[in-house]
Amino acid sequence: MKENEILEMQRLIDEGVRRAQFRLLQRAGAAHQSLVVCRDGKILEMVPKVEPSFVDGNAGDPLARRKQR
Repeated sequence: MKENEILEMQRLIDEGVRRAQFRLLQRAGAAHQSLVVCRDGKILEMVPKVEPSFVDGNAGDPLARRKQR
Protein backbone atom coordinates (compact mmCIF):
# COMPACT_ATOMS: atom_id res chain seq x y z
CA MET A 1 0.00 0.00 0.00
CA LYS A 2 1.09 3.50 -0.69
CA GLU A 3 1.47 6.11 2.03
CA ASN A 4 -1.56 8.12 0.88
CA GLU A 5 -3.75 4.97 0.80
CA ILE A 6 -2.73 4.18 4.35
CA LEU A 7 -3.52 7.72 5.49
CA GLU A 8 -6.93 7.62 3.76
CA MET A 9 -7.76 4.27 5.36
CA GLN A 10 -6.76 5.59 8.79
CA ARG A 11 -8.92 8.68 8.25
CA LEU A 12 -11.93 6.51 7.38
CA ILE A 13 -11.35 4.31 10.43
CA ASP A 14 -11.11 7.35 12.71
CA GLU A 15 -14.31 8.80 11.22
CA GLY A 16 -16.13 5.50 11.81
CA VAL A 17 -14.97 5.39 15.43
CA ARG A 18 -16.15 8.97 16.02
CA ARG A 19 -19.57 8.15 14.54
CA ALA A 20 -19.87 5.04 16.69
CA GLN A 21 -18.97 7.01 19.82
CA PHE A 22 -21.55 9.66 18.95
CA ARG A 23 -24.29 7.02 18.46
CA LEU A 24 -23.34 5.35 21.73
CA LEU A 25 -23.57 8.67 23.56
CA GLN A 26 -26.99 9.32 21.98
CA ARG A 27 -28.27 5.90 23.05
CA ALA A 28 -26.98 6.38 26.58
CA GLY A 29 -28.73 9.74 26.76
CA ALA A 30 -32.00 8.29 25.52
CA ALA A 31 -31.76 5.53 28.14
CA HIS A 32 -30.90 8.04 30.91
CA GLN A 33 -27.53 6.39 31.47
CA SER A 34 -23.96 7.59 31.64
CA LEU A 35 -20.87 6.23 29.94
CA VAL A 36 -17.57 5.41 31.60
CA VAL A 37 -14.63 5.78 29.21
CA CYS A 38 -10.86 5.80 29.42
CA ARG A 39 -9.17 8.76 27.72
CA ASP A 40 -5.49 9.53 27.95
CA GLY A 41 -5.11 7.03 30.79
CA LYS A 42 -7.85 8.67 32.86
CA ILE A 43 -11.27 7.19 33.59
CA LEU A 44 -14.10 9.62 32.86
CA GLU A 45 -17.85 9.40 33.33
CA MET A 46 -19.75 11.03 30.48
CA VAL A 47 -23.30 12.14 31.26
CA PRO A 48 -25.10 13.04 28.06
CA LYS A 49 -27.55 15.93 28.00
CA VAL A 50 -30.96 14.93 26.70
CA GLU A 51 -33.70 17.20 25.46
CA PRO A 52 -37.08 16.35 27.03
CA SER A 53 -38.76 16.12 23.61
CA PHE A 54 -36.16 13.56 22.49
CA VAL A 55 -36.87 11.13 25.33
CA ASP A 56 -39.61 8.64 24.64
CA GLY A 57 -39.94 6.24 27.55
CA ASN A 58 -37.56 3.38 26.87
CA ALA A 59 -36.25 4.83 23.59
CA GLY A 60 -32.66 3.84 24.33
CA ASP A 61 -33.35 0.30 25.51
CA PRO A 62 -33.89 -2.08 22.57
CA LEU A 63 -35.01 -4.93 24.85
CA ALA A 64 -37.69 -2.75 26.46
CA ARG A 65 -38.92 -1.68 23.02
CA ARG A 66 -39.15 -5.32 21.93
CA LYS A 67 -41.18 -6.20 25.04
CA GLN A 68 -43.61 -3.39 24.25
CA ARG A 69 -44.49 -4.90 20.86
